[in-house]
Amino acid sequence: MALKSRSTVNTEAKKAAQVKKVEKVVEKTKVATPKPSKVLFVSAREEVSQFDITVAGQRINSMWDNEREHLIWRVPAELADRFAMHEFVVKGRIIRED
Repeated sequence: MALKSRSTVNTEAKKAAQVKKVEKVVEKTKVATPKPSKVLFVSAREEVSQFDITVAGQRINSMWDNEREHLIWRVPAELADRFAMHEFVVKGRIIRED
């Protein structure tokens, strides 16, 4: 059995903490926005500035969570698959709510 290096263990712990934090943000947002026609995407890490994303010619505005740490995008259900192909979602900077 190979031992993991200290940096690997730290990286895995940080990723697990980020996922838990994002899940909390999503849960709070679900209560506030019960719209089935929208799909939520959340930034995986804390963001320092707000930015919008354009998908199929339509601008998707971001909004802050209650603590102003993570950004949230309410994407129309018909654009969710296209939004999921954005570079930030593919690379893990933004996570789909599922």
